[in-house]
Amino acid sequence: MSSGQSTYEYLKEIQKISVEKALHPPTIIEPSFSISKVIGMMSETDSYDVYCMKNGEVLTTNAREMLDVRDISTTKASSLLHRIRSLSKNDTIEKAATAMSHYRMRSFPVVNNQIMGVVTAKSIVNLLAQQNLKWIRANSVLTPNPIVLSNRESLAKARKVMMTKRIDHIPILHKGKVERVLTSMHLLQALTPPQRIGSDQKGIDTLRRLESDIGNIGSTRVPQCNTNDSISTVIDTMLKTDTTCCLLTLWDNLHGIITYKDILGLLLTKIPSEVPLYIIGMPEDMENAEIVKTKFQKIISNLIKVYPEVEEARTSIKTIHNPISQRKHFEVSVKIFSPYKTHSYTELGWDLSQVFDALGRRIVRNLSKRSKKRWKTSIRKIDKKDIF
Repeated sequence: MSSGQSTYEYLKEIQKISVEKALHPPTIIEPSFSISKVIGMMSETDSYDVYCMKNGEVLTTNAREMLDVRDISTTKASSLLHRIRSLSKNDTIEKAATAMSHYRMRSFPVVNNQIMGVVTAKSIVNLLAQQNLKWIRANSVLTPNPIVLSNRESLAKARKVMMTKRIDHIPILHKGKVERVLTSMHLLQALTPPQRIGSDQKGIDTLRRLESDIGNIGSTRVPQCNTNDSISTVIDTMLKTDTTCCLLTLWDNLHGIITYKDILGLLLTKIPSEVPLYIIGMPEDMENAEIVKTKFQKIISNLIKVYPEVEEARTSIKTIHNPISQRKHFEVSVKIFSPYKTHSYTELGWDLSQVFDALGRRIVRNLSKRSKKRWKTSIRKIDKKDIF
C-alpha cells in the first residue's frame, strides 16, 4: 500500500467523519480590535486564525497576513479581515482538510447561524495518529529544500520571506547547524512593542525591531526525523513535542520539512484518473468545477503518453478578487510527482479554461523533453551484449 490510490482508500473512514465530532472553540474578535490586541488573544489561545461574523458572513485573518501590518498598535483588524466560505456540521473531515489546504489555514469555521466552532489541523492530525501509517514514508509527503536563514540575518528579511513565499516556518542556522525554528507567531510577538511605550513611539520601535538580528528568537524545540521514517513516526514526534512542523534530515543534512499542511494532503479530494489526481480549491460555480476536472484530467492523460513516470498530480486553485474592477482572476498551481522529482508549475489568468490550457502546454512540453533525455541516457548505459 504505497501508492496514492491505496492511501486514499485506506483513509476513507477518516475522510467521512463529520466535522461536528472534531470541533474546538474558535478565537472570536471584533473588527474594531487593534492588531496588537488580536495578537495577544492569539498568544493566549494558541491560535493561528481568528474569526468574526458580519451580516451573516464569516470573516477571518491569520498570523502570516498580520506580518504585512506596519503599525500593529493602531491598525484595526477590519483592514485585514476577508470573507471565507464556512463548513456545516454535516460536512466531512475530507472537505475540512481540502479547505484548510487551499486557504493555507490551520483551522476552519463550522457555522449554524453562528460560528459553532472550528475544525483544527491538529485535531485531524490526531485522528491520523490513531491509524497505522507506517507504510507511508516521510519523503513522499515532505516539502523539499526548505528556506533557511542565519540567526545573524534581520527580522525584516525573515518577515519578507514569510510573506513572499507564503510560509510560516523558517529553520534558523547557527554556525551552519539548525538551532531553532522561527514561526510567523514568533515573529509577530517579537514585533509587538511593550505596552509601556508611548503610542507615538510604538511604530518607530517596531521598525527598529525589524532591523535587529533574528538572534535567539524562535523555538529550540525542533523535532527531527529521518527522510526514511514513516509518517506515523513524524506525526507522533510532532504531537509529543506539540509543534507544527518537523524537520527531515538525510545523513545529518536538512533535506525537507513537514507541516500540518503536508500531512493534511493525505486527505485531499481525489478525482478518477489513471493516476491519483487531487484538486484543492474547487470553484463554487458548477460550470468552472467541470472545466477544472475535465482540463486537469486531459493534461495528465496527455502527459502520461510522453512521461509515463507520473505517480500523482495535484492542482490548487486560488480565486483572487480585485476590489477595483470587481473581476476575479485565478492563480493555478500544479504539482507532478514522479519517482525522480516533484515538478511544480504556476499560471495566472482571468479565464480558468485558458489558464489550464497554458499550463497543459507548458507541462507536456517540459516533461516530454525530460523523458526523452532520460531515455537517451538509459540507452547509452545499456551494454551491447544485452541488446544482441
